[in-house]
This record gives sequence, structure tokens and C-alpha cells, in this order.
Amino acid sequence: MQFICEIVPSSFLTPLRRALAQELARLGYVQIEIAKILGVSQPVVSSYLKDLKISSTSITSRPAFEELVSGLVMRIKSESTAPIDLMEVICQECQQFRTAGPLCDVHRKKTSMNFPPDCNICFPTSELSEVFNQKLQATRELYEAAQKLVVTEEKFGDFIPEIGCQFVSMIENNEQLADIAGFPGRIVKVKGKGNIIASPEFQQGATLAQILIHFRKNGSPYRSVISLRNTKEILETIASEKTVIETKEADKDWKKTLESLSSEKVKVVDAIADAGGVGFEAILYLFGRNPSEIAEYLISKFN
Repeated sequence: MQFICEIVPSSFLTPLRRALAQELARLGYVQIEIAKILGVSQPVVSSYLKDLKISSTSITSRPAFEELVSGLVMRIKSESTAPIDLMEVICQECQQFRTAGPLCDVHRKKTSMNFPPDCNICFPTSELSEVFNQKLQATRELYEAAQKLVVTEEKFGDFIPEIGCQFVSMIENNEQLADIAGFPGRIVKVKGKGNIIASPEFQQGATLAQILIHFRKNGSPYRSVISLRNTKEILETIASEKTVIETKEADKDWKKTLESLSSEKVKVVDAIADAGGVGFEAILYLFGRNPSEIAEYLISKFN
């Protein structure tokens, strides 16, 4: 049993890297530069350049493949395209090649399985595609909001708890843990500044996810929440404009704390300020309709 994901490296990614390496070399890029761009070692680039004639396959002979190589080279030459943007273009094109395209044809020929003509294993339903797009959008907006906070440098650093700042967001119209994205390892403070150590992933930030799910199920309009240090300055500023619930040592038993809040109160609460205690840091949990709303509010008040 051979999956199409096993076909992609040899049938699509390697020919694409080889074509890009040869075109970049023709334009004057040295091997070490090409290796960095392609994410491979210099000896690998050298092997790509030894055979200047790209072998024609059902993939490389397609006009779409040639257009992809040309478009990627133009992006690389502009020096304004981030590596993640190049990866996004390549992954989107790979999906096109897999959906009843040449990669699908290669997969059929390389396996002994009897695939039906309308095989849709790679992209089974439009609903799953929609979920994927929603999750992609959720992680993007979460990362962009966190990045806005981090670039405020020392000021946001003052808000980061000793255990790190967690920032989570839920997909619209969903109330499950699997639909909440957060930061693995949290957002930490390094030399007084915020530092995002890993991109957002789903099923992260268990405590904040628990709080957010409870609030959403009880009628709260918010789908994002961030944890901050609960200092006198922060609390006074936020409490002057927003509805804040004050709790004590909620981290000992969040389930009990949340169950003590009535649905009527949850619907109008904008933040929870926990006083902490022995072994528990004082934390303020600030809610927002989306990550950007939280980031913009904090920047406007404390920057």
C-alpha cells in the first residue's frame, strides 16, 4: 500500500527543486545561495546541476509545471517574498497536481490498487476543505495578532506572565477543543521582549481553551482570549472600560470556578482577573471577538 504522499517527494518536489536550482544557477546564483533558498545542502544542489537537461516526465512536461518554476523564480528574484509564501504557492500547486492531475496519474500507475475513476481520497469532501481553510485562517490571524504585540517590544514584555503568555482563538461557530488554536510553548519573554517560539497549532492552550469553551457555550460573543500578568496597572486600566470578574486561585480548579459563574454574567464579562496565591501566579484573562481585536486594544492602551 503506497500513499500519494510517498509519491510527491520523488515525482514532484525533487524535480521542482532541480528545475529551480538550474534556473537560478543560470541567473548567476551560487550554489550556497541556491541551497539556502531550496532548503537543501550544497552537495545536493551540485547534484542537481550536474545534469543540465531536466528529464521529461508526466509532471515536468506539463505547462503548469513550467509556469510554476517561472513564477517561483520571479518571486525569488524580487527578494520580497518570504520562504513561507513560496511554500504556500508550492503546496497549493501540489494540490492541483494531485486532484485528478498528473500526480494522481503517477500514483495510479505506481500502485497495484484498483482505484475507482472518481477516487477522491486526497480531498474527500468540500466540508473537509472548508474546515482546512478555516483552520488555516484561524492560525494566520492568531499569529499576525501576536506579532503585532511582540513588535511593541518592552511594553508587551511587561505583560507576559512568568509562565509565558498564552493566546488562543476558536474557529467561528465551533465549541470543541479540536477547533481552538494556541501557541506551543506559549509566548515567552526574552531580555524583556516577547518572543514567539512556535507557530500556532490546534489543540493548544488547555486552560484558556477550557475557559473559552465554557464562555462560548454560555452565550459569550468572544472567540479569543489571552493571558496576561495581573498587575495593578493593567487591571485598573482594563476595569475602567470593561466588565471584569475577579477570582482567587482559580488555577487550582478552573472547572469549579467556571461553574460558579452564571450564564447571565458570562455573557457580559470581558475579562477574568485572578489574584493567584501560593504557587499560582496572578493572571488576567482578556477576551476578544478575534485575536486582532485583543492586540489592537492592548496596543492602544499600553503602547
